[in-house]
Amino acid sequence: MFRILFLFIMITPLFASVSYSISQERVANSQTALFEISSDQPIEKAYVAYLGTRYPFYPHPSNMQETYFALVPTSYYEKPKQKDAVIVTIQNGEKSYISVPIMIVKGKYKSEKLSVKSSKAKFSKKDSERIKRESKEAKKIYAKITPTSYITESFRVPLNSKVTSRFGNKRVFNGILKSYHSGTDFRAPTGTPITSSNAGIVVMAKNRFFAGNSVVIDHGRGIYTQYYHLSKLKVKVGERVEKAQVLGLAGSTGRSTGPHLHFGVKVQGVTV
Repeated sequence: MFRILFLFIMITPLFASVSYSISQERVANSQTALFEISSDQPIEKAYVAYLGTRYPFYPHPSNMQETYFALVPTSYYEKPKQKDAVIVTIQNGEKSYISVPIMIVKGKYKSEKLSVKSSKAKFSKKDSERIKRESKEAKKIYAKITPTSYITESFRVPLNSKVTSRFGNKRVFNGILKSYHSGTDFRAPTGTPITSSNAGIVVMAKNRFFAGNSVVIDHGRGIYTQYYHLSKLKVKVGERVEKAQVLGLAGSTGRSTGPHLHFGVKVQGVTV
């Protein structure tokens, strides 16, 4: 009897409970949902599966043991509909699944019409080739998920100024080209110092067709910030920058209607 009981105790698996929370159950297109999980047992691996992509959990900044967070971005083009995200955890070699319903809703984005040089709305063959080349380069950068986080404190806006165009605005250039605004524009006279919103590594510092003189910073764990249309660059690729460090000077390079800063954010390769 004692032998049987002993064997039973040895082969019984330890079941751990995983609790979770989500920042919002109604998510507008282009918003990011924050998932948090915690457990009373060690978590070997965890991720959120959403629309065919896995978004990894990382140790929570709170430093609480067995507490993790994941950022799940939604595309600007996602249609309003209820969808399921699945939290997958591995503990003691066993997988567990938690289905989390998410209601995608339509964001309240305005429309605007802009006039730019004809060459910035209707492209030559040479310009089209450049645009494709730069797009491919950017996608390669944003596809890289740096496991290290360079973030030690909260983000800040790159400058305190009036917002002249908000993220998500539907745009028509010269009545021809239709797109949407992938960032937030801040009023900034030429020469205004533009500073980093947080610490990170410079992964782009160059002139581009649409964005003009551009700086992109990798903050780690799939989070990137963008600073476009600069008149002058003050940093180089590979350089470690700190929060509030000057990255360049505001300008009107690239496809721009006047001096300003375009500030953008990417999470796990998605514009948010």
